[in-house]
Amino acid sequence: MSRLIEVSLDDFGRIVIPAEVQNHLGLAPGMTLIVEKGDNGGVRLRIQSQPTELVEKGGVLVVRAEPLADLNDVTRRERERRVSELIDCNS
Repeated sequence: MSRLIEVSLDDFGRIVIPAEVQNHLGLAPGMTLIVEKGDNGGVRLRIQSQPTELVEKGGVLVVRAEPLADLNDVTRRERERRVSELIDCNS
């Protein structure tokens, strides 16, 4: 997303990020964002990395972590992208 998005602070001082932007960035309730001082007096937000854990399952190391987005939505978008590619290749 390369366009500028205007956000506001609500009455409690919380940053309000539009739902469209949250969905595009894969933001979900409860995620932690880091506020950093940017260049020229600006402010930058970045997503805090979620801790991951490696566990052994059936003799294989598996990552145990919280998903950063709704996996149903991610799966649907990926399927749509692949179908679109197939349609474009066959046209």
